[in-house]
Amino acid sequence: MTTGAGYWRLLAAAWSGLLLHSMVLASADSATPTRLRVEPDGQSEEVVVYGPDFFAVYNPVNARDMIDQLPGFQLVNGGGGRGFGGSAGNLLINGERPSSKQDRPSEILARIPVARVERIELIRGDTGSLSAGGQTVVANVVLRDSGPPSWTWTTELEQDTDSGGPEPGGSLSVLGTAGDTRYAAGIEARHFFFGNSATEGLTADQRLVELRDMTDASQGNEYAASLNTETRFGERVARFNAKLEYLGSGFRERSVGVRANPSISPFRVDRDQTRRDYELELGGDLQWQTDSQTDFKAIVVINRQWRDRAAGLRSEDPDEPVMRQRAVTDSRSAESIARLELDWFGWDRHYLEANLETALNVLDNQLALHVDSGDGFRPVLVPGGTARVEEWRSELQLTDSWQIDQWTLEPGLGSEFSQISQTGPGGQARSFFFFKPSLAVIHAPSNAHQTRINLRRDVAQLNFGDFVSATDFGDEEIDLGNPDLVPQNTWVAELAHERRFGRIGNATLRVFFNRISDLQDILPVTADQGVPGNIGDGRRWGIALETTLPMEPLGFRNARMDMDLRWQDSRVEDPVTGVDRPFSGESAFRVNTELRQELTAIQSAWGLSASYRDETIRYDVDELDIRSDGVDLELFIETTRFRRIKMRLEAENLLDRRFERDRRLFDISRIDPRPAFRELRDFRRGRSLILSLSGGF
Repeated sequence: MTTGAGYWRLLAAAWSGLLLHSMVLASADSATPTRLRVEPDGQSEEVVVYGPDFFAVYNPVNARDMIDQLPGFQLVNGGGGRGFGGSAGNLLINGERPSSKQDRPSEILARIPVARVERIELIRGDTGSLSAGGQTVVANVVLRDSGPPSWTWTTELEQDTDSGGPEPGGSLSVLGTAGDTRYAAGIEARHFFFGNSATEGLTADQRLVELRDMTDASQGNEYAASLNTETRFGERVARFNAKLEYLGSGFRERSVGVRANPSISPFRVDRDQTRRDYELELGGDLQWQTDSQTDFKAIVVINRQWRDRAAGLRSEDPDEPVMRQRAVTDSRSAESIARLELDWFGWDRHYLEANLETALNVLDNQLALHVDSGDGFRPVLVPGGTARVEEWRSELQLTDSWQIDQWTLEPGLGSEFSQISQTGPGGQARSFFFFKPSLAVIHAPSNAHQTRINLRRDVAQLNFGDFVSATDFGDEEIDLGNPDLVPQNTWVAELAHERRFGRIGNATLRVFFNRISDLQDILPVTADQGVPGNIGDGRRWGIALETTLPMEPLGFRNARMDMDLRWQDSRVEDPVTGVDRPFSGESAFRVNTELRQELTAIQSAWGLSASYRDETIRYDVDELDIRSDGVDLELFIETTRFRRIKMRLEAENLLDRRFERDRRLFDISRIDPRPAFRELRDFRRGRSLILSLSGGF
């Protein structure tokens, strides 16, 4: 486990890396990106253009490979946010955001052959005229439409060195044009297996009373098919997106335990679960101009999910009757979104946008629990296990992007109205209104420097699963739902400064402060029972650093180091103890690094990636759940020298890191001075090797 001194060494290394920029300011290359000022539709913006020559050294196969090497840019996959506007990523295709939520940007990029990419534009600061959803740094992939259909393919084989395998997977996609329509389609399939082992000790009064050896295995199959089209009808553009996904899997856990008293016989606990998930999303938009200064876009997204679970628990103790439990959950969820966007740029140096969105979210959940205590299965009623939850929401947002020489001001004013209703025991209907202002200030005195200030109010998307009850056989508990949940909302303040240097050098330092109202956590309802709920107001603050550093000054030719580092702290009043504490489940420190070196003479590359984060603590009414995942280290080597096929070998979890869990349970609640007993689990996942091949034709 990394020590406190180790954290400071990592921080010092990151900060020292920033000093390297003075060593590379004079570096030049024929593939250096072009920095220019452009005037799209009368709106002045700074764009950093990366042409194919810049990416040639990385031997990319698809657009995802290119985006991964974009200096100072981290792809945001979007999805999971509130509505369509709230789930915006930071990727555009030909200046437009895909009209989908679940078809993630990384998957869309993987279906675009590198030969179809004309250039990638990195837009910094004023992104108002490019449908960027409020992002301040956006990548715009500009495609070529000429030529015959282009195909991309991947195959993958994973082998665990400690258990299971092999696990095959692959994908095939095509991108082409037919008349006035550009289309992209793809299919993918994967078989997966995860095998784990763990030891768990149970202590009471600091004495070991029970020891368990545990093994578990999960395996299943994933399939997906997608279709994207864009058709031009004169001045109008129509887009259509569809994606269908299926996941089927099974899980089994075997646990054999012995007690400290040798006169008590060993016991056994078996747990299993099967799942079947289907997801279908259809989306589309129609874009048109009424005049040279006004642009309209109408968007519709429909998503449906079907999720079925069957879980079982069997406890065998020679001194007790066999205990069996079975739980079957049928869950159906739906999201329907309609959105209208109006863009107007008839005012000099201004870009105005008005967005109107309405959405309906629905969850139908049915839970059936049966328990056999030795005399056959009998049904057990779980309060809140069967219920229907609906949320209807409407939102209006007005924004302006105002260019003033080296400054850009982006004020915004929005409001949201929603109504949430739930059937079943405790069901009710409630209404909410939120005022959502925002302000962004960007100062770019040169192409190499940029400072950004962001102030806004965010409203979080509720997890409808928190409204209904569920079984947790892993901890042998019932997790009750809460029909009184309200959306958490946050006032966000951020200050960031970006420095670019040389061909690939980039460093962005960001400080942030969040003021959270109605923070969602575990809310006590009895002395020893909690539910998901709103526990009051809290605050979070921290600092983040993102860098891309050339390694030539250290003797590594054609090498780069990418680092993403963040430290944060938070405070909220604990609803059990009344004492301030950090937010539940959030780590204070994390760091992700990757070293990559191109071996251009043999058209190959190798690299190392490492990640670490501090332990996390989850606070329940009568327990603390402390988890630590250790340090993850991975190695890869890849080449494209054989028929332009990319062959990549990855070695994952080289350190065989330990996933540790310290679960502390108290007699009544955490007010007690010390836990009644502790569960200490040492969990190992094992190493794995992944061989992948990818190419195009």
